[in-house]
Amino acid sequence: MTTQPSSDLSQLSGVLPFMMDSTERKALLRGRLARVDAVATSILARHDYPPAVAELSAESIALAACLSSTMDFDGVFTLQAKGDRDVGTLFADVTSEGAVRAYAQIADDFDAATPLGDPAPLMTLMGTGYLAFTVDQGENGRYQGIVPIEDPDLNAVAMRYFYNSEQLDTALLLAARPDGQGGWQAASLMLQRIPETGGNNVTKPFSDEDDDLWHTACTLMATCTRDELVDATLSGEDLLHRLFHELDVSILPFRPMVDQCRCSPERVERMLASLPDDEKRDLADDDQIITVSCEFCKKDHKIKL
Repeated sequence: MTTQPSSDLSQLSGVLPFMMDSTERKALLRGRLARVDAVATSILARHDYPPAVAELSAESIALAACLSSTMDFDGVFTLQAKGDRDVGTLFADVTSEGAVRAYAQIADDFDAATPLGDPAPLMTLMGTGYLAFTVDQGENGRYQGIVPIEDPDLNAVAMRYFYNSEQLDTALLLAARPDGQGGWQAASLMLQRIPETGGNNVTKPFSDEDDDLWHTACTLMATCTRDELVDATLSGEDLLHRLFHELDVSILPFRPMVDQCRCSPERVERMLASLPDDEKRDLADDDQIITVSCEFCKKDHKIKL
């Protein structure tokens, strides 16, 4: 096994990429271990979400961090779910520089006594709706994939997306839980099998050896429990070595992520500039000041007409 210098994911938030190889193998097995305890704790501290919603939001942060790191893009990767029940919107995005934002929109009459799920009960909280993954690179293009919410939890809905849309063999494990000290632990582990391409980008079929390796890797990954995935006393490197040491796992450089909102007075002014004058006057107070609160960081921006 080859490793980079140790990165303690219990203290940092970010993604640890890895890959597995074997002699004469024709396909690449790649993976991502995302642990975003610090980011999830910081973000959720600004929102008074009921425990079940906080858990779901923490899972969405971990999943967005994980998926964004598998893509080569310059812009923003967004995970957004829309539903018709108590949680109308679940949102998390990650920039190509590793800045993370997240929020959930909750009905005013939501019953805070709704118990924590294991995993968080996505379908119970959101009902009928969809989950969308979007990569927005501005002038360089925009890509979006959508899957209906037809499974009980976020893990299963994401897996359905990969099965239906990406057509890549994918295994995924999500977990989030309170850390007992007012914070959150949140993590995701993903494994993918990437086919080899030959001349003219022709995809080559998997060999029996490839199939055996993939099934072995998935079997080993399935031994990882949700508690083990978020265990702050177990480093990312140690967890990956424990799971995949017999498959020659190679750990790649750690990719840090931070809680960082992108709101600014300039963005707010541009947004207000698009509104009719009479609507802006309706929004202003007696001192002709419009206060706009950011959904993500909860900062109030005050703009004078």
